[in-house]
Amino acid sequence: MAAKSLRGQVAIVTGASRGIGQAIATELGRHGAVVIVTARGKNEQDSSATIYRTAQMIEAAGGKALALPADVRHEAQIAGLVERVLDTYGRIDILVNNAGIMVGDVSFVETTPSMWREIIETNLTGVFLCCRAVIPSMLSQDAGIIVNMSSGAAVRTGFLNVPYGVSKAGVDRLTLGLSAEFSNQGIACISLSPPVSATDTVCRIYPDRKVESWAQPPEKTAVALCALLEDDPMRFTGQVVAVSEYLKGRGSLQ
Repeated sequence: MAAKSLRGQVAIVTGASRGIGQAIATELGRHGAVVIVTARGKNEQDSSATIYRTAQMIEAAGGKALALPADVRHEAQIAGLVERVLDTYGRIDILVNNAGIMVGDVSFVETTPSMWREIIETNLTGVFLCCRAVIPSMLSQDAGIIVNMSSGAAVRTGFLNVPYGVSKAGVDRLTLGLSAEFSNQGIACISLSPPVSATDTVCRIYPDRKVESWAQPPEKTAVALCALLEDDPMRFTGQVVAVSEYLKGRGSLQ
């Protein structure tokens, strides 16, 4: 099957101010997609890593981007984001649910209810709200691709903390359920599991370790995601796709 072009496809990427989200957004832009970059809590005047900086990076490389702030935990903000995208572009072809929080290695007895709620609300409920907001428009166009960012922590212990692993296991189950319900209506839903990546967040969690020596660059996940989108996403719907295994299967280890 010929590769599907991403040129002109309208893609929303959450958590796109830095790390894997920023890498995914810029890679989508290089492939010709119109990229809506979103994250919470920053304003346009902030000089730190923001969605506005990500949008500038995409446009500087010749791509098209729109920065729209939104907090995935708030239904009204996500509804407003989706409405703005539909008013501007008329469709949403791709949703990448990347927004999430990591709080480091925390034992269960040290896990507070507030920490549990923040992680679950961001990493799992936020994915639910974003999917719920975009699926009606995808159904109306009989096509759409949703990529939910998973983690090896969904099935393995010894990494980060219990609520983080539970949130990612929940994301994988959500992916499975959405695929079962909507794949016959043209919507593919995939969980993509990145390797541990050398992002600012991971470096902050492990300040005494040389993260770059054992973690992968976030661009590796971005390359895999775009390759997957240009491949046959429906072939992978309902599955958890590991980035390293997918690239290895394609004969690509970059």
